[in-house]
Amino acid sequence: MGDAASAGAGDPQDSYQEFRYPLAVLALTTGVAGFVDAFAFLRYGAFVANQSGNAIFLGIGVAGRHPTWFESAASLVAFAAATGVVSQLRHARSRWSPAARALAAAVAAMAFWAGLNALLHHGHQGGLPRIALAAAGGFAMGALATLFARTAGITTAITYQSGTIAKTGERVGRWLAGSGAERSRARQGTFLGLLALTCYAVGGGVGTVAQAHPLWVPVWGALVLSALGLLLRPVRRRG
Repeated sequence: MGDAASAGAGDPQDSYQEFRYPLAVLALTTGVAGFVDAFAFLRYGAFVANQSGNAIFLGIGVAGRHPTWFESAASLVAFAAATGVVSQLRHARSRWSPAARALAAAVAAMAFWAGLNALLHHGHQGGLPRIALAAAGGFAMGALATLFARTAGITTAITYQSGTIAKTGERVGRWLAGSGAERSRARQGTFLGLLALTCYAVGGGVGTVAQAHPLWVPVWGALVLSALGLLLRPVRRRG
């Protein structure tokens, strides 16, 4: 099934329907994900967004080759819990749009992680504080992962970039071999995939440099996500 067929006209998880500048939102959210993911990996020894990486770390840890696998487990479980909780929050009846609720949850979780990161001195002592911080970061990224699922009807992801790479490869093939509308759609999807991957990688580079100021990294992420509230589309109510 193609990307266009996967998105209904009223689907609330398309960034074009939920934000005024969806490409800017895609760039900023994937940039933030890469930013905090690099920070968490270098500081806690676990990812907070790249959960496929954490799953591998679990296996390596059980085999006795990855000492921080508890942090990976904590992040993975917290990420899953957040996606479950916030997905239900999106579907609840409310005066606020689903995107506004998901974004508010992500900002609140990021703010909590920022406070805990400062309180526990960015986990430099290891042990339980670092496990708690990995869980807090994983919860924040799990909430962020629910923000939107598509951009212009094309599948896009904020935190799971392995899928983005696979989809981009498929779209490049359709772009080169297809014709007409299919080729145009594939070209657009390729652009979106490359945009997400580039911003995630750039965010990772910035997060690496930010290791010099470890107390502030989750704070900057929370501030950027808070600014996205200005780009939300207003809720349209039927008369």
